[in-house]
Amino acid sequence: MNSSKVILDKIISDNSAIIDENLKRANDNANEIIAKASEAADAKVAVFKSGMKATYDEILRRNEVVSTLDGKKILMNAKAKAVDDLFAKALDEIAGMDKKKYLAIIENILKKFAEDGDVVIISEVDKGRVTQKFIDDTAKKLGIKLTLSKELGNFHGGVILSGKNSDKNLSFDMELMSIKEECETQIADMLFEEK
Repeated sequence: MNSSKVILDKIISDNSAIIDENLKRANDNANEIIAKASEAADAKVAVFKSGMKATYDEILRRNEVVSTLDGKKILMNAKAKAVDDLFAKALDEIAGMDKKKYLAIIENILKKFAEDGDVVIISEVDKGRVTQKFIDDTAKKLGIKLTLSKELGNFHGGVILSGKNSDKNLSFDMELMSIKEECETQIADMLFEEK
């Protein structure tokens, strides 16, 4: 037999156990590395999932807050519109009031606030009701001089008194706006009372 073949077979047979041992160790190391990598990947996935859960929970919390705020905003707008409608209706009712009662209100306003020499400005709504004769008669009762302005004001009833030193806005728009500012919250609470 060929001596080199015998030597080669001897080397292979002697080293076969070593080769098998090295292959086993390499496989074990590879399996250990794969197991550690898998554990690390699982840990990263768990961290990612918990982060996603936290993000998901935060998104839900924010949506709840935004929905609550939107609901409150809608309710607040509804309350404001209801109060505005209520005051608009009050203005309409004042404008539609019986002429005699209406003129009594205007006369009382003039008695309380008019000064000698004031110019009385009325609105378009009052053009047919509040006349120069009415102003002259009221001024005579008060013992002062009043003039009815030829210009009409842009408001819904009442008067504006233009005087030497100052003007007084006694329009019903202004009076109701003042009342509205004072009572808006209470009126809205009464309109939207929880039962």
